[in-house]
Amino acid sequence: MTLDPHSAACMMTSGFSAKLGGMIDVAEAGAMWTLSPTPELIGNPIVQALHGGAVTAFLELASGIELARRLERDDLPRLVSVNIQFLASMRLDQLIAFPRVIRVGRRVAVVHTKASQGHPATVVCAAQFEFFIAPS
Repeated sequence: MTLDPHSAACMMTSGFSAKLGGMIDVAEAGAMWTLSPTPELIGNPIVQALHGGAVTAFLELASGIELARRLERDDLPRLVSVNIQFLASMRLDQLIAFPRVIRVGRRVAVVHTKASQGHPATVVCAAQFEFFIAPS
């Protein structure tokens, strides 16, 4: 994983990074995040679908680090709310996330993240994260 110093510091402040860290790769200066899941992340063994909590944790981590990078912070911002739409079952295959900072206000920032498997245009999950930003 190639991370800038801010992103690497943020990754260390997350409890999710200990579980998912070895499965995550970052490319294109943080524009594209990849999760290469292992069988322990399967939530539904009948259809071999990834667990929604693992997917959400991955998207939150990618979104939080992307925002921290934008704000030049060394820690993850605090999550206020999340709205996630699971549009299709996610297989035990590479999951690619594209976090995009939509707005940074005085106290709250909004990040939209789409995730795909296979073809980048095939969105299997979409999320909106709102993070608290401490007043400066």
